[in-house]
Amino acid sequence: MASMNTTSGAGKTILVTGGSGFVAAEVLNAFLTRGYNVRTTVRNEASANKIKKSHSKYINQLSFAIVKDIQIPGGHDEAVKGVDGVIHTASPFVLQVEDNEPYLLKPAITGTTEVLASVQKYAPNVKRVVITSSFASIVDNSQGLRPGYIYSEKDWNPTTYEEAAKKETSGSVSYCASKTFAEKAAFEFVEKNKPNFAITTLCPPMVYGPSGSVITSLDHLNTSSAEIYRLMNGSSKEVPDTAVWGFVDVRDLGEAHARAFESPEAAGQRYQASSSGYSYQQVCDIIRKDFPEKKDLVPEGTPNAPLPDVYKLDNSKIKTELGMVFKPLEPIIHDMVAQFIEIEKATGKA
Repeated sequence: MASMNTTSGAGKTILVTGGSGFVAAEVLNAFLTRGYNVRTTVRNEASANKIKKSHSKYINQLSFAIVKDIQIPGGHDEAVKGVDGVIHTASPFVLQVEDNEPYLLKPAITGTTEVLASVQKYAPNVKRVVITSSFASIVDNSQGLRPGYIYSEKDWNPTTYEEAAKKETSGSVSYCASKTFAEKAAFEFVEKNKPNFAITTLCPPMVYGPSGSVITSLDHLNTSSAEIYRLMNGSSKEVPDTAVWGFVDVRDLGEAHARAFESPEAAGQRYQASSSGYSYQQVCDIIRKDFPEKKDLVPEGTPNAPLPDVYKLDNSKIKTELGMVFKPLEPIIHDMVAQFIEIEKATGKA
């Protein structure tokens, strides 16, 4: 998708937190192609070196700040100095933890509010902070497939903090709740502290597409890429149950962050950033059709089965207000699988 303005960022610096992430790689691309200088936070030099390699074309526009722990008060003070905008993508994504509150809930919330506090204190030029939230903060998991329901930005995951903090509550339920509390905490921070900046939040469902990072091993893929790779490497014998019935292309999501930053109308807004509904059956059908050499490794299931009667995702707001056009499922899965096959060949796994 073409950007709105390819020179809009000349002379400006954007901070992207968690720059080595799957989504962050495309956020970097969206801003770098527009001419922005991008400073990104990483945990260590090794992560910085990976980004230098994957985004070598823009090396002169890139700089790095080491932030070892996003929760530490003042941890972003140095990173935000002199920047004109902040894109906050860093957040813990773990589902198996010993204790939900210290490992999931608090890191998500304080990781967000500490960034905002640093911006308020040390980055007076910042007028917009864009935060990567999640469809997890919209969906009501207790409702299951919820036939006939259409989720939009007006919906909030209703899990209470007390319930999410219980040790017996599953990691996935607490993770979804953590995204809700972090997002709400961001809006509350602005309401209470009246900073110079407005925030915009983006809530994507499953994020797919080829990785913009350098991948050296297929054993350490990000979560959503691993979900697709298992469908083509023989490890899934059956078509798995679809957990989230919506998706978005990672490249489109990167573009959405840049538009949310540049659009005056996006101030204070929340956007459901999704393409459409899908199922793992459809993913398997695409791989079997487009890559016949992999056919025997891909579970067959019930080819061409229609989607069951499940909830839908309303993306009309982000399309209308930010002019987004989203890729459909087939080219996204095709591009992912083609990349996986290249890596298999390069790493001797083919």
